[in-house]
Amino acid sequence: MKRLWTTSWSFPITLSLFLSCGCEPITESTVGSPSDTQVYNMTFQVDTTYVSGSSLVAKGRVTNSGYSAVSPPWYVEAQFYTDASYSTKLGGNYTSISVPLSPGQATFWTISFSSQNVDVRSYPGFKVKDLRAIYKK
Repeated sequence: MKRLWTTSWSFPITLSLFLSCGCEPITESTVGSPSDTQVYNMTFQVDTTYVSGSSLVAKGRVTNSGYSAVSPPWYVEAQFYTDASYSTKLGGNYTSISVPLSPGQATFWTISFSSQNVDVRSYPGFKVKDLRAIYKK
């Protein structure tokens, strides 16, 4: 009887430890290294997207909606998707921003994406998502 009682409570504990310690949490994939430092309180706007040659191009604006300045160099990165369903990711890229951004200020960004694995010209209705500002390490 004691063995059954021990087994009944030790299994959930063992399972909990395995699930919490044995796996990394699933997070949204980003372009840069996980060691990049995200800059929070940045508001992104995508103004236009278009195909240029064999590249997808997205242009927009980022506003520092935080309480501290962002110092250059910093980067804006984005993920490129085939369409508005965001179910098929083509990949991502980033661009360097060389101006400081005080709270309340905005600046423009342009990010292009090309691929050797897929003809991106086949996706003129592509969408951009998962934008973030980062400091690279």
